[in-house]
Formats: sequence, C-alpha cells, structure tokens
Amino acid sequence: MNGINKYKFAAAVAGLFLLPFLLLSRHFIYGEGELQKNDTLRYLGLRTSTGAGIISDVLNLNYNLARVAGARLSGGQAALKQDLAARAQENPFIYSELALLGPSGAELARYPAAGAKPRLDYARSPVFSEAKASLAPAGAVEYGEYTPPALVLAEPLLKGGSPAYYLAGRLSLAYLGEVVRMMGRNSYGSFGLVDMGGQVIADSMSRSIVEPGLKAPAEVLKLLALASEREAADLTSPVQFRGRTLLVSVSNVSGTKWWVYEIMDAGDAPARRTSSWAWRVVASGVLLILLFSIVAYKLAVYWLKAPEGEAAPQ
Repeated sequence: MNGINKYKFAAAVAGLFLLPFLLLSRHFIYGEGELQKNDTLRYLGLRTSTGAGIISDVLNLNYNLARVAGARLSGGQAALKQDLAARAQENPFIYSELALLGPSGAELARYPAAGAKPRLDYARSPVFSEAKASLAPAGAVEYGEYTPPALVLAEPLLKGGSPAYYLAGRLSLAYLGEVVRMMGRNSYGSFGLVDMGGQVIADSMSRSIVEPGLKAPAEVLKLLALASEREAADLTSPVQFRGRTLLVSVSNVSGTKWWVYEIMDAGDAPARRTSSWAWRVVASGVLLILLFSIVAYKLAVYWLKAPEGEAAPQ
C-alpha cells in the first residue's frame, strides 16, 4: 500500500466512525444543555419560593397591624392607643404613621413617627373602603419620588362579627427592600419583589431606587399572567426574547398578591460556565477514533500482507 493510499485508508476509516459519532455527540451536547437549563430553572424556583416564604414571615412579623397592636380589644381604646403609640416610637423606620379609626372611619388617634408629617386621610382612602367592604385587611403600595416605597394598610378588628375598630397606617418598605436585596446578592440575573400591578417594590439591582414604580421586565410580567391564569403559586419557564433564552421563576408571597421573581440569561447559568465535561467526552472520542484509524491501517497492512513470492492483493 503506497503512501497516498495509506492516508486515504486511514481517513476513510476515521470518517466512517466520526460521522455517526459526531451526529450522536450533537444530540448529547444539546441534551446536556437542556439538563443544565432545567436544573437552573429548578434552582431559581427554589430560590424564589424560599424568598417568598421569608418575605411572608417578615410581613407577618413587622407589617401586620393586628399583631402590632396585639389585638387588645378587651382593653378598649386606651390599650389600643397605648400599643400603637409605643410601636410608632419604638420602630419609626417601619411605622411612619399609625392610626386608630372607629367603626365609621372616624379618626380616634394618630401617631406619626418623630419628624414625620401626616400625609393621608385614612377614612377616605381606597384601602379603608376595601377593608370596610370585605371586613379583611387591605393594603396598597405607595411609591414616592424621593422616599422608599410605603405600604398603606387598613385592618378591621372584629368583635362579634362586626368591626369594633380599624387599624390604619403608613409603613415604610425600606427594611423589606433590604431583605430582598440581601437575598438577591448571589443572583446571576435580577431578583426582586413586585406588587399586584407588576411594579417593582425592591430588586437586587437597585433599579427600583433609581426609578420608583418601575415595571418588572416584560418576561416576568408574561410569566406572572400565566401563573395567575393557571392559579399557580409557583411557576418557572424559559422565555424567548429577541433571539435570547431567558430563565424566569416567580413565586407568590402567601397571603398577598405580591410575587417574588428571578430572571437571568440562559447563557449566564453557572453550570454552563463551569462545566465542560461533555465537550471533553466528545474531544476524547474524536481523538480515540483518529488513533484507532491509524491502528486499523497497521492491522490491515499486517493481515493483508502477501506471502513471499505472491503478488499483494489489489
């Protein structure tokens, strides 16, 4: 076998094995990428559901007016006023203002934090109307241009099935914003909290501070609409946007219409950046096929070598 035929033979053997191997490798690499994407989505889902649970606990502990006042109906107005005044004085960074209203909405007492100015007539506010109609807590997020978002609340204190008093107040969400930003420190994209209208209350990139009332990314709003349609508390999905694949996860904060979200580019997934084992497997396979093609040539020359005195097979 002359030199040219030697290379042709080795190339033919390599090609015969490389073609199916590379076709299978393509599916292998694609499948490995899909597994990484699904693993990342599950990771995002775990982060948002955990974050929603933490925020729910923070809201219940610090932003629940019935808990703030201790629901001391048995003590009457005097006990309720005492509790509200103490809370406003002890934690002015959250309780910007607390008020006690009568069953008709008449203001019985108001306790602004030091340096704060009364801003709202609670009896005429939409949250009071909603609380009065539903006999359940009602709230709305207020976005200020130069101040952190605030939660305006109205909550009935029921006695015998009817409201004896209403607790109302304006509670700063600055503390909650810091909790959200702390949870989003390790995010590979953006981690945040949105209200029922899709406005960002707080996010890990602090965009909500620069632009109060900023709308969440369109991909997040799309997934929120889908989650509401399915009545799902948690939802994760890849979303296509301008030729890119974005991974999005949303989780509802229990007892509210708020949602925790996390969004990131699929190309920024940590596993995709750090794991190259699949490509190493493919590269090793290609090298082995090239090596075996040379070995095959050597064996062909050895086994097909003509005996002495006979012509070599053509």
